[in-house]
Amino acid sequence: MQENTLENKSSIGSIIGIIIIIAVIILGGLYFWGKRIEEAKSKEALVSDTTAINNEYNEAAVIKSVSSTDDLNSIESDLNATNLNNLSAETNS
Repeated sequence: MQENTLENKSSIGSIIGIIIIIAVIILGGLYFWGKRIEEAKSKEALVSDTTAINNEYNEAAVIKSVSSTDDLNSIESDLNATNLNNLSAETNS
């Protein structure tokens, strides 16, 4: 009878060991998957930051291209070319 009890204990121990190993593998996989998602989000944020910088650079180039003459037609064309869409967003920051 003792042999049967020892076999049951060793089989239960091996089952518990296998469950622990599987849990560690699953947790490791979830960790690396989360890390991969985080890296993708950080790359996406970097791309959007670069796009925002390029947009600001383009707007600065437009401002530099304002004509230096003071006749009414030049002033009106400069005013029409001015982008005022993001003006409130820039003043809030």
